[in-house]
Amino acid sequence: MFIFTGLFADPAEGLPEQFARLWPGLDIIRIDRPIVAIAARFDPHLDDEAMDRAVPLVEALSARHPAGRFLLLHTECFGGDCGYRGQILQDGRTVLEADGDGAALRRLIGYWGIDLGPQARFEPLRRDFPWRQETPPG
Repeated sequence: MFIFTGLFADPAEGLPEQFARLWPGLDIIRIDRPIVAIAARFDPHLDDEAMDRAVPLVEALSARHPAGRFLLLHTECFGGDCGYRGQILQDGRTVLEADGDGAALRRLIGYWGIDLGPQARFEPLRRDFPWRQETPPG
C-alpha cells in the first residue's frame, strides 16, 4: 500500500517558508517536472479530516497569491490500482475538484497544461522520489 498527501503550488517568493510555518515538519522541495512547483509532502498517515482542515489554510494561501495555482492531492495505491482525490485552488477558491482513477490525476495536472498521458505517471508519487534535500527550495 502506498499513501501520499501533498500540496503543490506555483513558485512564489516566501511560499516554502509559509508552508513550513503552517505545517511544521513537512518535506518541502521544488520540482521542475512534470510541472514547475513548490511541493510539500504531508505525513502519509494524515486522515481525511486532517486533509479537510488543510483546505481553509490553502484557500488563505491562494488568496495571498491570487495568480498561483495550488493543488491539494491525496493518493492511495493498493497493488497497481491507485485512487486520487484532489482540488485546485486559485485566488482563494476551489476551481477544480477530481476524485477517481488516473483520469482524475490527469485532470488535476492538466490544469497546468500538462498531459500525463494514459499511464498518468506523476514523478512525485513514485515510492523512491527524492523528497528530502540538503538545501531549502528557493
